[in-house]
Amino acid sequence: MARIPEDKIEEVRSSINVVHFISQFVNLKKAGQNYKGLCPFHTEKTPSFMVSPQKQIFHCFGCGRGGNVFSFIMDYNKVSFIEAVQQAADFAGIALPQAEERSAEEISYFEQLYNINESACSFFEQELFKAQNKKHLEYFKSRRLSETTIKKFRLGFAPDSYDKLLNHLKKAGFALEEAEKLGLIQKREKGSGHYSKFRYRVIFPFQNLGGKILGFGGRRLEEKQQPKYLNSPENPIYKKGRILYGLHQAVDAIREQGYVILVEGYFDLLRLAEEGKRNVVASSGTALGDEQVKILRRYTRQLYIAYDGDQAGVKAALRSAAIAEKGNLNAFIVPFPEKDDPDTFILEHGLGAFEKLLKQKVLPIDFRINHFLARNSRPGIEEKNAFIEEALADLSELNNHIKAGLYIHQLAERIQINESLLIDQFNRIKRYKSGRIVGQEETEAPLLPLALRSGIHKAEAGLISLLINEKKEIRELVLQEVSLDLFENDDFIRMFDLIVQEIEDKGEFDYERFIASNREDDALNQLLSEILLIEYDDPKKFSKDCLYQLRKWQLQKKSQEIRQLIDKDADSPEAVLHYNQELMIIRRKMDKLERERLTLKFEQTK
Repeated sequence: MARIPEDKIEEVRSSINVVHFISQFVNLKKAGQNYKGLCPFHTEKTPSFMVSPQKQIFHCFGCGRGGNVFSFIMDYNKVSFIEAVQQAADFAGIALPQAEERSAEEISYFEQLYNINESACSFFEQELFKAQNKKHLEYFKSRRLSETTIKKFRLGFAPDSYDKLLNHLKKAGFALEEAEKLGLIQKREKGSGHYSKFRYRVIFPFQNLGGKILGFGGRRLEEKQQPKYLNSPENPIYKKGRILYGLHQAVDAIREQGYVILVEGYFDLLRLAEEGKRNVVASSGTALGDEQVKILRRYTRQLYIAYDGDQAGVKAALRSAAIAEKGNLNAFIVPFPEKDDPDTFILEHGLGAFEKLLKQKVLPIDFRINHFLARNSRPGIEEKNAFIEEALADLSELNNHIKAGLYIHQLAERIQINESLLIDQFNRIKRYKSGRIVGQEETEAPLLPLALRSGIHKAEAGLISLLINEKKEIRELVLQEVSLDLFENDDFIRMFDLIVQEIEDKGEFDYERFIASNREDDALNQLLSEILLIEYDDPKKFSKDCLYQLRKWQLQKKSQEIRQLIDKDADSPEAVLHYNQELMIIRRKMDKLERERLTLKFEQTK
């Protein structure tokens, strides 16, 4: 495939001051550390277009467009990335080599990387089947996996050794700097040499369609190990957003069956494969992405999402369904009992019961409504309004307007609301997202993107900005105190997950490298450019304020859920007493949270 060398792309980007470049097209005026002007991408009277010379990015707080100099050229001139690099190079006076096909030397280099991974995979496999490691083979067998399945998916074991894999790679004559790029080994912080990165973990190799090893996932064997799953970093041959775990083994069955089952975890997939259900893939430990949807669409248009039945699984299923439908897949969600996932469900009830669940698959809109009504038997006006807003916001992302119309009709019938009102609100959201207010040709004031329209979402964005911008001490505070369970916004959940992976893989976060490696993800880059422009004075105070907002929201949400249960079980004095006791506990937690915040504010004013 034609391309420009990455080092040349970086040379072009770093040679251009984004303020100077954009000033050709936008009248920019100094605004603090940044520059401000009228957005060239939508009509506005009040400037909401910001350019940061320090971070070399732009962002419009009206329409949401953002990114680096290449993003600006692509959006402004409607050109491809390669053309944008060429135009930027012309501006910088840099001569680019003619884009050409990958050379024989490059192909040889990629084969070298595949060979290193293949050798590591064989090492992990051999270790698993050694007599002294029998208990680790038994770990897989205790999960009711046969040796046939273990060998088919090339499962392995990384011994509790800093140098065993390292010595294996040295003995095989592989270049250690390339093994380091692949995330198999890492340089020691003190002294010289390397050490093995995967230690005392069971190993799940990631394969491409041809069966070549792209990377690895390692699951801990002891609770004290962090993180629970350690994955290969992104590198020249492994791009996690383009990989589906198990696709190599599943592709023929997907074509035969005419549909694919998407699960969350490795063991969910392995359980189904063990039972003979072969048309199954997993999204490799990350949320389903646009690239993965494009890959699946080559083999089928029918996607059955079989995620865990808990709250996190429900949210993830709806998020993946929205991404799949946006990418023109026909998505269905398989309803699981709250405490089950495919692995535990099949172990307890058998494959036949799972097949019955598959037949109960529902459209995402029905799944969303069913889940809402199950948790809100008598929803009030506020609950209904919040639910409808969220549902319509997701529907507004659909490219298929007929499907969106059918879903709105279904929503109106099930929630018992006038369909024309829903259509009107749907259209308002569509216009809102495009940066226009209903009844006006021009935007009088900057519009906040939907992702940032509440204090909760601002707190989420703030914590991500601290991860990106601050030093190790603040990053560690955020990583220690924050988990994905605190987040509500799907975009931020995905971004937080990607950034944490980047920090775990590289030891730091480089936003320029992150933008470069995700340059095709417009939504991610626009959100990142917005977060990069968040300003605060005291990072420690700001982090505590953000955490306070999110923890307060979690307690308020729990309180609201309990009040709904009280309404539902009003006829049972015992149940009401129990729920009131739970409310008392939540109130104490709320009081404690407030006291901690007041104490913090008092200390800061002394």
